[in-house]
Amino acid sequence: MKSILKKIFIDNWQRKILALIIAVITWIFINNSLTATKTIPNIPIKVINLSNDKTIPGMLPEGILAESTSITITGNQNFINQINSSDLEVVIDLEHKTHNFSTLITKSNLASNNPNINLERAIKKVKPTELKIKLSRLVKEKIPVLITKPKGEAPKGYQFLDVWPYQLYITLKGPEEVIKNLKATGCQLPFNLNDISENALSIITAANKRGKKDIVSFFIPTSWKKLNIPSLSPYPIEIDDPNSKALRLDFIKNDLIPLEAAIPIGLFFPPNTLDKLNPNTITLENNEFVKKINHYDMITTPLFAQGASESFIDIIKERMHIVILVEPKAAIVKLAWNTQVIIPIDLEDKFVNKILSEETDEESKEMEPHMREEYLRHIFRSYMHICRLYISPEKKLNLNITLEGSEVRVIPDKL
Repeated sequence: MKSILKKIFIDNWQRKILALIIAVITWIFINNSLTATKTIPNIPIKVINLSNDKTIPGMLPEGILAESTSITITGNQNFINQINSSDLEVVIDLEHKTHNFSTLITKSNLASNNPNINLERAIKKVKPTELKIKLSRLVKEKIPVLITKPKGEAPKGYQFLDVWPYQLYITLKGPEEVIKNLKATGCQLPFNLNDISENALSIITAANKRGKKDIVSFFIPTSWKKLNIPSLSPYPIEIDDPNSKALRLDFIKNDLIPLEAAIPIGLFFPPNTLDKLNPNTITLENNEFVKKINHYDMITTPLFAQGASESFIDIIKERMHIVILVEPKAAIVKLAWNTQVIIPIDLEDKFVNKILSEETDEESKEMEPHMREEYLRHIFRSYMHICRLYISPEKKLNLNITLEGSEVRVIPDKL
């Protein structure tokens, strides 16, 4: 055994070491002389030295373009096989560039993101690839943001009133054509009522009781006041309008408020029907529901209102009026009717003045006086829009109105 090992490792050891050295050198030479060609997709493109008054549509932070490119490289096989798209970056120098232009991507444009890869040694050749770059003027504008009507359902026990303010503004900076289009079309900020819990509104309601407020205002969290504009940023952009701090969704409890007032009811004859219907001979039939009081037809049955505050009802109840549209039987079987408020603009002023006179110092600090008044007028109009009458806690006021001979009969619908 010793003689065999001696022959392998000891005899002619100088020659054997020389042969080993030659073999290693040959292996290194052959290994490094092997080349390969590879196409690498999705390589990011970065621009540098871009003029301060210029930008590129879709450009991401740090000068990265929205589009990527594919590069075909030739070089050392070992290095080439290890390289992928995350290791490379195409760098384009835009110094002194002011207009759209085309350029060829060559080896000089490549940069390594991997400290373990030496591009000078790894890559021998890059197949030139044409790259077109579109430069745009960089502009900054205030863009209108429309607060759209929320989707979804209000939490149980609450009725959605409205959103306020309807519109905000966001300052955006970007390519002129993109900003110009956004300014023309505006942006929209949607909300979903399903994202608001009953518990969240209950906490606000409990606080309101101490301040005797009717409206439950859910102030929009900062994280919701952001817009997704992919053409300008990969991340949501926060609305920078100072008025955004007042952005809220208003609710009101589904409580019924007794009217405690009789409601006048009258007839309206369209002028184009006067040749068929005589206002002097057609009258309202008096019954248990409609009674004549001081020569005036009135609904004396106790009614309720929902979708408004007590302050609102107190102001408008003496000017509520039900109007019946009288048309020939041939045109319609049941007559249409509607609840109206007499001279609502005057009542709106009274409502605003009443609320302003009752608000606390803390409430008055929530927003500037002119904005506070604008908000209250907005609330009054929202009440006008959604307020509905009920004949009982379980049943809305529906009237069955018919023209029979010369009398208009009005009875509550039993359905």
